[in-house]
Amino acid sequence: MKLDGTTYEIAGTLLKPTQPPSGGAKSILIETQPSEDVKPLALERGLAVLTLDVANLPDKAKEPALRDLLGHIRGALKMKRALGRAQGADADAMSNAASAFDGLLLHDASREPGSPTRFIATWSADAYWREKPRIEFEKSAPPNGRRFYLAGIAGSTTAINCVAPINARAIAPALRALFVALDEWTTKSVAPPASRAPVNGDLTPGQDLKWPKAPALPSPPEGARRVPKIDADGNEIAGLRLPDLALPIATFRGFNAQKNKKGQPCVAGAAIPFEATKPDREKNDDPRSSLVERYGSRAYFVATMRIIADKLVKERLLLQQDADAYVATARSAPF
Repeated sequence: MKLDGTTYEIAGTLLKPTQPPSGGAKSILIETQPSEDVKPLALERGLAVLTLDVANLPDKAKEPALRDLLGHIRGALKMKRALGRAQGADADAMSNAASAFDGLLLHDASREPGSPTRFIATWSADAYWREKPRIEFEKSAPPNGRRFYLAGIAGSTTAINCVAPINARAIAPALRALFVALDEWTTKSVAPPASRAPVNGDLTPGQDLKWPKAPALPSPPEGARRVPKIDADGNEIAGLRLPDLALPIATFRGFNAQKNKKGQPCVAGAAIPFEATKPDREKNDDPRSSLVERYGSRAYFVATMRIIADKLVKERLLLQQDADAYVATARSAPF
C-alpha cells in the first residue's frame, strides 16, 4: 500500500477451514492480531482465517488498507461473507471500514460501525482505569450492534513491574461464545443475546468506591473517572459476569500497582485471593469472607459452578466446552 509517498508491505497468513463447505470456503474471518482465542473455532465452523500484520501501518492507513485488501480477497477467494475481529486502534480502523464487512467482533474500540454492518463490541475492566479512561456511549447499542462489558477481566496479563498478584482471568470464553453469536447473526439472522454493559446508573465516580480493607489490595489510580460499581468483595457488579466472577475465589481488579516507579508501567490487573478459612483471614486481618465461609465445601462450589455455567450456556453467552472447563477448574479450588 502506498500512502503519502511511502510504500507499506502487509503480510498475512491464510488458513483454510477444517471442514470446508461444499464448493469451497465461502466465508472468511479477518483478524489483525494473532490469537488462538477465536481462530480454531472459526476454522471448525467452516470459515477461512486470514491474519494480517498491520503493525507497521500508521493508524490512518489501516482503514483504506482493510477496504482495499478485502475487496481483493472477496474476489480472489470468492468469499461471500467476511467477518472481522480486532482490538484497540485496529478495531477503530475496522469500524471505519465496516461497509466492507458483514460483521465485526471488536474489543476495546472507541467507535462503532453504522448500519447495516452487524457488530458485537466488548471491553474489559482496565478500560476504566488507564490513564485515558474509556468514554461511555450515551445511548444503548443500535439495532445492528450489541455491547458486552467483560466484568473483572484485565486486558493484559503481562506481569512486568507489578506489585500485586496478576489478574489472569481469561477473555477467550466470552469471545468464543460471542463469535458464534455473530456468525449465526450474519448467516441465519439469529439475533444474538441482549447487550450486557453498564448503563449510567451502574457507574459511579471512582473515588466514591468503598474497597474492602484487605491486605495487598493496591490503591486505585488517581484521576476523575466513572467506573462500574462493586460489591463488598471489590468485584464488579454490572456486565457479563463469567462463572469465575459469579462464583469468585478472589477480588479481581482492572488495575495493579507499579513496583519500581522509574521502571516500565505495570499494565496488568490484580487478583487478591480470598483466604481458605476464617482463622486464616482473621490472622491476616482480611474482612472478606473465606472460601469455607462462602461455599462450605469444594463439592458445593463445584455443583454451584455447574449451575452458573450451564445457565450461561442456555443464554448463549458461553459454549459448552468452556462451561465444562470452568467446572473442571473448580474441582481444584484451594479449599
